[in-house]
Amino acid sequence: MPNILKKILKLCVRLFLGLILLVLGIVLFRFGKQKIEEIQAHREIPELRTEMQSLSADHIPDNVSVLAIGEGVHGSREFQELKLSVLREMVEKQGYTAFALEADYSECADINRYLQSGEGKPEELVQKFSFPIYHTKEMAALLGWIQDWNRTAPEEKKVRFYGFDMQNPETGYAFLKQYSLAHGLSTESEFDAVFQNVLTPPYSLSPETAGQAVAFLDGLRAKAGDADMRDADARDFQMELTTVRQAMESWTSTENFNTLRDRNMAENVEAVRKIEAEIGSGKIVVSAHDGHIERVNPIYTSMGVLLSQGLGNDYYAIGTDVWKLGDNIKRMGEAKRSIQHFVSCDPLAAQARFAEGQQYVLYFSQITNEESRVYTLVHSPMRMMQLGEGYSFLMRLLPDQTYRLKGIPSEHYDAMLFLYEANPIEILEATGA
Repeated sequence: MPNILKKILKLCVRLFLGLILLVLGIVLFRFGKQKIEEIQAHREIPELRTEMQSLSADHIPDNVSVLAIGEGVHGSREFQELKLSVLREMVEKQGYTAFALEADYSECADINRYLQSGEGKPEELVQKFSFPIYHTKEMAALLGWIQDWNRTAPEEKKVRFYGFDMQNPETGYAFLKQYSLAHGLSTESEFDAVFQNVLTPPYSLSPETAGQAVAFLDGLRAKAGDADMRDADARDFQMELTTVRQAMESWTSTENFNTLRDRNMAENVEAVRKIEAEIGSGKIVVSAHDGHIERVNPIYTSMGVLLSQGLGNDYYAIGTDVWKLGDNIKRMGEAKRSIQHFVSCDPLAAQARFAEGQQYVLYFSQITNEESRVYTLVHSPMRMMQLGEGYSFLMRLLPDQTYRLKGIPSEHYDAMLFLYEANPIEILEATGA
């Protein structure tokens, strides 16, 4: 009997060691394969040099009313700096009068009131964002630029700041309540009975309470009637009714959340465009993750797909990519962030090392020679970086399924801006924190 046990034990050890060797072999093979792909993608493409352009409003068609600038990742400062670069170009050269961000409408409306009045310090205003990725000096610089522009710009050229997301409805609680009471749309007790525990801690959201909130919001809208879009508070009230309702509806809907969210965001961008057509130039810059702004999305029907379908050539999407990246990213399942480094394997991003400032733009409609290598490249599938706001080590083992997604650049975007290197954002602490 002891000999049998020894044999069984030896067999188990061998099986265990064999399993470890198999896992190690798979890991080494995967990492080796990734390294070979990186070396191949990093090869120089001399033909591309003549197509490299700078970021300029001169290349954006005059008919465009929604110009979307994407970001391959949320947690790198160069991508945040691009927001301001694009906004300045379009405001100064094409008269755009609005900037819309992938953030909750109500918190951006609160920030916008400061930007219009000239009050408030940008470094403090960024703390109003629910997403910590916007608590940065780069976002403060963007808000500061809008604030400075509005101090001297005539009324018809002032720039307004919007959000088009609906994930943080609690930020609209105080304004909705204040407006409702001031205009006799609700009593304080009626409002608090519906929202006090839904939009304020400890939060008691459920399909039932969310459904009650939706019905109450619909009642407020009916009482308020049509809003004068030139009245800032009236239009904010209408838009916040919409976005808070959207958030509540996500609790009562059985639809895929990503599909529902992107459809809501597309509707909100279209609403902002219509507001600006009435009170401004009708032209807006929209900033969101590449996955939201792209014209083609193989995973689900995203915001960019819907805007492209609805607006046609009035919608213009500029995607972004980077060769090597430092990303300040949230760890999945944890309330922590960490700095992670990635390589995209995008051969077009690799060429940015030869461009001035190590960045350049390809405007795909200008690449017309179908016999050229560049034309073939931008019309062929390739790996492009798309990192969301969540990191797991498994992403290292499955890059092609998580952050090195394959697509045809010219189908996904109208143009792309490529960086060779990007560095992690630094999240600013609140004053007194």
